[in-house]
Amino acid sequence: MNGKASRKYDPGTRLLHAGLATGVVLELLLQAVMRVPPGVGQGVDDWHREAFELHSHFGPTVALLCLLHWVWICLPWSRPGVAYLFPWLRTDQRPVLGREFRALARLELPPQETLSPLAGTVHGLGLLAVTASVVGGTVSYLGYYTRVPVPNLVLHWASLELVVTSWLVWAFVIGHVSMAAWHRLMRRQRASRAASST
Repeated sequence: MNGKASRKYDPGTRLLHAGLATGVVLELLLQAVMRVPPGVGQGVDDWHREAFELHSHFGPTVALLCLLHWVWICLPWSRPGVAYLFPWLRTDQRPVLGREFRALARLELPPQETLSPLAGTVHGLGLLAVTASVVGGTVSYLGYYTRVPVPNLVLHWASLELVVTSWLVWAFVIGHVSMAAWHRLMRRQRASRAASST
């Protein structure tokens, strides 16, 4: 994040975002190679199983980071705050969001140094997808590891919800990285054009 962009976000938001993003990517990578055993201590003890164990035991850390992120962005001194993540809920932001979507269709990105309703929407929807995944993972963890009496039907639907939302989270991670790379490329092109014109 460059200096101008980093001033848009307070240090707590940046730290929690970085921690949550790192945890989510690790969880997604582990989920891609893991194999779920039939029960605690059962199944073949191989690297697929180890990936599942790591995924399962690292999940509560990601859940805690997600909870802390939500708490932090709801605090009044958080910058830019929770309202930035859901601009479509504010009538004054909807026209700006519409203009930014139309500009994106023309392959124009919003300026990186301003708070963009489009970027806020992407971050907000990504956080909702991560939160949904965390909820499914927490229910599964409680039923699988702690023996909390979670009905089998609830465990089944929680695991299905976890699979579906993890695919949504993959889409947001790929989109987030792609947009960051695109921003960087566009910034370099503008800088090289400015340097060559002087």
